[in-house]
Amino acid sequence: MRSRSRLATAVVAAGLVFTTFATPAGAAKQELGPRVKIKGAALPDADETIGSADDPAIGRTPPTLVGEGFNGKPVTVAHTEGTPRMVLFLSHSCPHCQAEVPVLVKLAKQGKLDGLEVDTISTNASESLPNYPPSKWLKRERWPFKPVLADDARLRALLAYGGTAFPYFVFIGADGTVAI
Repeated sequence: MRSRSRLATAVVAAGLVFTTFATPAGAAKQELGPRVKIKGAALPDADETIGSADDPAIGRTPPTLVGEGFNGKPVTVAHTEGTPRMVLFLSHSCPHCQAEVPVLVKLAKQGKLDGLEVDTISTNASESLPNYPPSKWLKRERWPFKPVLADDARLRALLAYGGTAFPYFVFIGADGTVAI
């Protein structure tokens, strides 16, 4: 497996330490998903080539993510040909995510995202971080894209898509492959 960036490694390590030592049994069950299953090959780590013609993820088929939503019901993020998609990874504590969410809500209300399926993954959930819990934050912002997949403590969903920070967007073309 490819080595991960230092940021991703630090985030995963912090999440594991928090989950192992600071979370009472079952305390974050609703906000932190159980192990996310990855079907298919992971995308390469995002780096300085992201969004450029040299981005190694462009043209690749993203993996399918299987996990749970905030309500404990199954959620699958899969991509089929025919509909362009945006896969968005958000963290409740990320100030950039907090700035992006109202913009995306406004664009959706204006119809500017019509024809684009939006898959949302809540990642890096932690009671020790600001703006917790993510389900209440997204509800308060009137997030229109449901269901939301709750990433697990090891950030498996984020890392499977090559994410190293958040917010993290991956655009999937109508052909089912990464477009940008």
